[in-house]
Amino acid sequence: MTEFYQTGLGRKFYERDVPKIAESLATIAEQLARLNLNIEKLNENMSKTEKAE
Repeated sequence: MTEFYQTGLGRKFYERDVPKIAESLATIAEQLARLNLNIEKLNENMSKTEKAE
């Protein structure tokens, strides 16, 4: 019986789809990190504003 990775669809999956998924996950991770930094900065600014009042 032919293994999945030996079929045309299997090769496409491992050679194109998996790398695209990995790139997308890396992009999502970068954007989440940026979002977290922005939220932390916003929270710091809000707490400084509240203390000043």
